[in-house]
Amino acid sequence: MSSTGMAVDAFGAYAEEAAYYDAPCGDLDSILPSFARELLGAAGRMLAVLGYRDAAAFEGGAVDRSAPGVRETVLFRLPEACDRRGGDFRAGVARAFHDLADDLACGRAPLPRCAAEEWALAQMLTLASRVCVATDTELRALGVPVPVGGRADPYRPPYWEEAWEFLVEGAKYSIPEARAGAGDPVGDEDDEALEEVPEPEGGWDGPDYWFSPYGFLTPRNPQRGHSAWAQAHLEGAPLVPAGPLSTARIAEILRLGSQNTAWEAYEGSAGYEDLAEVLTPLAAQLLAVSADQVAERGYHDLLHYGDRVLDRPEQEDEWAFHDSFLMELPAICDGQGAAWRLAMVRAVDDLADDLRAGRAPLPRCTAEELAFHLVRREAEVLLDYLEDEEMAEEYGLPPAAQFTVRHRQFGLWREVFLQDEDVLFHYDEDLAHVAADPDHPASRQLGTGDLRPNAWFVTFGNMRPRDPARGYNPHVLAQLATAAPDAFFASTPALTDIAPEPATGPADLREEFEAFVGYAQLRFFDASTAIAMAVRTERLLTLLLELPAAVLHDVWPRHDRAEAVQAGRLLVDRDFCLTGRHHTWRLRADQGERHARTWALKLLEDCTTYVLRDLARPIPAYMAHRQDRPALDPQLAGRIAARLGELARPDTARGTLRHQLTAHKLTCSDLAAGAILPEPLVAAWLDGTGAISPAQLVRCAPVLQIPEDVLLACLGGDRHRSYWPLPLPQPDQIAAADEHGPGAPPEHGALPDGGGPP
Repeated sequence: MSSTGMAVDAFGAYAEEAAYYDAPCGDLDSILPSFARELLGAAGRMLAVLGYRDAAAFEGGAVDRSAPGVRETVLFRLPEACDRRGGDFRAGVARAFHDLADDLACGRAPLPRCAAEEWALAQMLTLASRVCVATDTELRALGVPVPVGGRADPYRPPYWEEAWEFLVEGAKYSIPEARAGAGDPVGDEDDEALEEVPEPEGGWDGPDYWFSPYGFLTPRNPQRGHSAWAQAHLEGAPLVPAGPLSTARIAEILRLGSQNTAWEAYEGSAGYEDLAEVLTPLAAQLLAVSADQVAERGYHDLLHYGDRVLDRPEQEDEWAFHDSFLMELPAICDGQGAAWRLAMVRAVDDLADDLRAGRAPLPRCTAEELAFHLVRREAEVLLDYLEDEEMAEEYGLPPAAQFTVRHRQFGLWREVFLQDEDVLFHYDEDLAHVAADPDHPASRQLGTGDLRPNAWFVTFGNMRPRDPARGYNPHVLAQLATAAPDAFFASTPALTDIAPEPATGPADLREEFEAFVGYAQLRFFDASTAIAMAVRTERLLTLLLELPAAVLHDVWPRHDRAEAVQAGRLLVDRDFCLTGRHHTWRLRADQGERHARTWALKLLEDCTTYVLRDLARPIPAYMAHRQDRPALDPQLAGRIAARLGELARPDTARGTLRHQLTAHKLTCSDLAAGAILPEPLVAAWLDGTGAISPAQLVRCAPVLQIPEDVLLACLGGDRHRSYWPLPLPQPDQIAAADEHGPGAPPEHGALPDGGGPP
């Protein structure tokens, strides 16, 4: 039915030739439901206003796409081929929006009758979802009935996929210029009178033919002109559209020139074009206030309980549970420490920040999924409070009556924003044991992953991680700084008894050794890896022996020394071997973490023994004039043994921490604040002078978004390469034989992987 109450044939604009095209027909509601149709019409009217505004502003001048403010115009959305078109062309484009909107208002299908209207409809379909940003009052003023909802007519967001069928493929070939015989049906292959017309350089849908009518539709009246307000504006009068919204508000709603970043957390694509289709600004405001309420309770519990285990009452009191953040969490979380609790409350704050910034509140980890459930449930409770207008004013929200059905889509939010609801297994007595065991057969079959709290802050694989350096609530951090240590370190050993260990050996010895061990674990032992390991070997021996690098080159034979293009002469021979006291060691890769560390220590021990023996020999008479061979310190052998003993201790935890801080641009202070640990203690970990205890280390997991199990495994020397990648050698190659004399090794090619000592 049309707005006048008379029946209208929605597809009555088709001519007989429409049978030759794959054009939509039938029930208009099945292609474009009522609410979506009204939004599309409103978008057309709003775009028409901005189109006339831009046509008058630019008149016949060319469009400079780099000029300030141009991106916010309708003209910027036109193809670049239209940039030099005159004022009449631009006004015609604006009228195309108006004509299509009139079709919808009259109950007709928005069938584009020329290329200009086809482009206009595409813009309307692209931007119509943004009209959902308008308030209910604005929608009513635009002629869009606000959905009521209910069982008979449940509310669902508008969908547009079928509406794109109105853009008929091949429609451009039906214009008069593209047809050889006037009135001949297009596509009749048996009509010999029909001749092929060569397509022009810009195509039949180029700007020259934008207003040529499609032959399978009844053309519009060419004398229809523009609306009175539009014609007046084109003639110089101020823009006063007939609609209820100002030009500024229309531009604010449609956001021309802006990029939709509401779903930026996704690595993939979102299921909805605009956030307001699912979560209106008013609904986002409700959720943000609800998140504030949840976070306030969370910080209160954090400061009250610290590290202490939560003691749940035997008799469950619904109101007592609602008043406590920690009691709202599943019971498996009761023993988590203060650092975990701080990160859990920050997960609520992160969702609130998303909502206030106009981003979709997409949980990026299990902690945020549970936080979303808490916030959504709080919003349902808060809506009941908003029935009282004074209470609503206290919360800074409108009364409950203004939250119509499209602002109350609690079930839809769960469907859209959550990837699954597996974390709720923890609340089910029959499933809690499954959620607590990632190796349980049911967990594996369901693909739940690790639902234990110690892995709740690991970012999902299809989401972009949050910035680890985003910080915490400064007011809460200030209170934590003055909190009683016995409350906030109840789950860790006493911190006051921990003293930094004295460092032994050169400061960079550990870094050189860990890099060498990392190279020994690379999958392929190619030329670049071999050269990098050879360079590290020389550096390690130099540091261990406290000798100038030049001395090492006098110890081993020089005639078969390998040489690289970038690194120069190496300490190893051309087979990448180095002779030790008891064995000849060949550099190698593709080893496990522990095997590589053991192998490297044995190589260094044997080679340093070889050097010490060589330097202890009397200097031959013919070398007596040389002064660069230093005298050996009798205590050096003992110091080397001590340093090798220190290197034998796994340092994977420190290496992982240092890498994570660098990768995430975190400071030692950031890590200490998030882990609720003294900064001097964390600094001692990072510089290698402090021992790391397991209970203290796991406090860093939420800050770094790492599973606690990974950090604990680091203490045993297990390197998780996702969190501390292996070093990558600089590209290099062995010098060519013709450059450095006969017998030099080949320039390219992988080196055969030999064994260790014979």
